[in-house]
Amino acid sequence: MRSRRRPVGRPIAAPAPATALGRYAEPACRRLGSVTALAPRGTSHRIAEDLRHRIRDGELTPGSFLPSEAQLCEQHGVARGTVRAALAVLVGDGVAEVVPGVGRRVVGGTGTDRTTAYGRIAEDLAEQIRAGTLAPGTALPSEATVMEQYDVSRNTARRAFKVLAESGVVVVRHGVGAFVRSADS
Repeated sequence: MRSRRRPVGRPIAAPAPATALGRYAEPACRRLGSVTALAPRGTSHRIAEDLRHRIRDGELTPGSFLPSEAQLCEQHGVARGTVRAALAVLVGDGVAEVVPGVGRRVVGGTGTDRTTAYGRIAEDLAEQIRAGTLAPGTALPSEATVMEQYDVSRNTARRAFKVLAESGVVVVRHGVGAFVRSADS
């Protein structure tokens, strides 16, 4: 068996100094000069609340993009993971939407919103139901059809159906599809 040798001229790397937080604590930390500090608990929720206030005050209007992750890290002095958690809260609450490769955009208004793809799809399907094109009890187009027709992802199509189901316009039957709610159901 061959022994492993260190190449000539390369110093042996010294082991990293152990910290009181353990060897895996560094990625979750932020650096402040020569001091490493953890973001306090709940920081992501405070950042999300700050962004909500900026939206409510009109500083960030519907359709405009939120500041980038890097800008928010700089403004709040936190790690990227903390900012991502704050943005995830806003996206989960429907205050913002993710635009792949661009950033996160403020969603305007309440309920079905026309600035989001799923909101436009839900509004279009609801309009077809109101106009009688889709009669009570009939099946809505499948997810695959909606994906192709509107050029959106499966998640976007599902979210549109979810908006319609939450508003009581349609009934979703698992494994079968979405149907226009009849007057008696």
